[in-house]
Amino acid sequence: MSDVQRRKVERLTLDEFAKRDVAPELAAVLNQLNGGSFMECHKLIATQTGVWIDELVPVFQKLDAALATRSLPAVVR
Repeated sequence: MSDVQRRKVERLTLDEFAKRDVAPELAAVLNQLNGGSFMECHKLIATQTGVWIDELVPVFQKLDAALATRSLPAVVR
């Protein structure tokens, strides 16, 4: 990641991110998520290392929900 890209990144603690308000449409699906790219990665790491971090679950659920509901960028050809 370049310095320019790094400056555009919002830095948050786990607590700050987990406590953020989410759009109502995301909040409606958060508790229904049990998979997705971030949660699947968390599960895989737990399987391989025996480490599970409970406080990451709501964070990964929010990230997966945000990915699942975001607008896809236009394809430039």
